[in-house]
Amino acid sequence: MRITTHYIFSIIILAIYGERVCPIIESIGQLDWTIRLSVVFTVLFFIRPLFVKWVVLRAEWQKQPQRQFLLEGSLFLVGASLLAWYNSYENYADTVSSAKVFLGCITFGFFTACDMALERQKIITNNEVLVDHNVESTKVVFPITAKLTAVAVFSLIFMTSIMFLVFLKDLYWFIDLEQDNYGQGSLSFLKELLFLGSVILAEMINLIISFCRNLKQFFQNQNASMEAVSKGNLDQHVMISSQDEFSVMGRYTNWMIEMLKKRKLELEKARREIVVRLGRAAEYRDNETGMHVIRMSNYSAALARSAKLPEEQCDLILQASPMHDVGKIGIRDNVLLKPGKLEGDEWVNMKTHVDIGVSILSGGDSEIIQLAQEIAATHHEKYDGTGYPNGLKGEEISITGRIVPICDVFDALTSKRPYKKAWTVEDAIDLMKQEKGKHFDPDLVDKFISILPEILEIRERYSETSLEAVA
Repeated sequence: MRITTHYIFSIIILAIYGERVCPIIESIGQLDWTIRLSVVFTVLFFIRPLFVKWVVLRAEWQKQPQRQFLLEGSLFLVGASLLAWYNSYENYADTVSSAKVFLGCITFGFFTACDMALERQKIITNNEVLVDHNVESTKVVFPITAKLTAVAVFSLIFMTSIMFLVFLKDLYWFIDLEQDNYGQGSLSFLKELLFLGSVILAEMINLIISFCRNLKQFFQNQNASMEAVSKGNLDQHVMISSQDEFSVMGRYTNWMIEMLKKRKLELEKARREIVVRLGRAAEYRDNETGMHVIRMSNYSAALARSAKLPEEQCDLILQASPMHDVGKIGIRDNVLLKPGKLEGDEWVNMKTHVDIGVSILSGGDSEIIQLAQEIAATHHEKYDGTGYPNGLKGEEISITGRIVPICDVFDALTSKRPYKKAWTVEDAIDLMKQEKGKHFDPDLVDKFISILPEILEIRERYSETSLEAVA
């Protein structure tokens, strides 16, 4: 639509301009001249998309605005050359007349080329596929000051040249004019200058609007990225569509975002490792490898996804569940490592690991530690209300407090311990079915069984002989 407007506007203005500044066109007739203009520019308009595809779109995005400018200018240059040649060949127009036609065409070509180059930048900014997020290249290829200077200089050159041609034509006209008609001639001269000045001014205003539009788009993009970063979203970058000072600003912004993202990932990795190792430290007291917490935490995340919990919560469960038994650190060895059944005070002492774990994890500000505290406090509650420490029942127990026990018990049953052999998967599943509605949430047991192939794949991946030790 934008390029269509440029071509139609050029035809209309050149039809009027040609008749006013070129005597030979007056002899041709405005209708005939307008038809010639329409034919030439219509042909150029319809072949233009092919050249855009071949010349502009096949280039790297950095070169597309420049190629767009050169293409648009070249098309108008071809049109100007055809019209000037045809007038010289068909109507025997002199060099001055041909130069006037040529100058008028390339003037509109210049303004059209500038505007469509700015439009190409806008398109690039809106198309993330075309935008390079290279945060290291900060080279200024075409400074903004150079762009503005070039537009201003060429605009003045074209405007001055056209005004001069109009003045020259009217000067000869005034020489042949009778003295009584000077007043009317002066008025006609002023109208022509006003017309041409208005056209050039309209084109310059359009360029200013296009430039300001792109400038506004860049700052909105920049501000949106900064706002996203302030809210913790480090995946939004500044779209780069030029090679000027604004592209440098955008690239440095992207570089800072990437550095923040890298540091965040490093901190996240360190935090996750600390959490897992803290959980494994507790498990090492009664499980010589500590792989149990890695398996059950992955089981828990898989079950949470099956229960349609948000992905963010599933990831938190993966990271927090390894600390469910961190309170075992405070249990006496003769109780924790006893191969047989616990009796009396021994069982009382063992149950205190819940309170110890809650105490260790209490007061944390991070979501992981807060969720770990919740899991530590509820993972020994039972669905029928016979668990400890608070005897919670059904959905009084948090969803994580219902997910983790299923995964914890399954892995404990199917793992070998110094005091027992590993159960078969079938026997473990049979027990879990029997405990539906008693120890475990019935719906979650069914979901666990439905994802058993995924559970077994995790079990194999993090077996006691596995070298993988990262949750």
